[in-house]
Amino acid sequence: MGWAARFLTAVSFLAAGILFAPDALVGGRPGRPAAGVAAARLAHLLCFATAWGAALWVTFIGGIVMFK
Repeated sequence: MGWAARFLTAVSFLAAGILFAPDALVGGRPGRPAAGVAAARLAHLLCFATAWGAALWVTFIGGIVMFK
């Protein structure tokens, strides 16, 4: 996997994070949750995705490589 593919993946995940929690990076509007709340939501989403991806990697990919 080349550097361009990794960069594109990182930008795609950043765009998805902005799509689901735009206030965390863009800024809040009146009547919307505070920037701290939006940043916490974005951090929670990213931490959950990281934990889920690590568990998936260890369970399947690591298992296949280890027993090959």
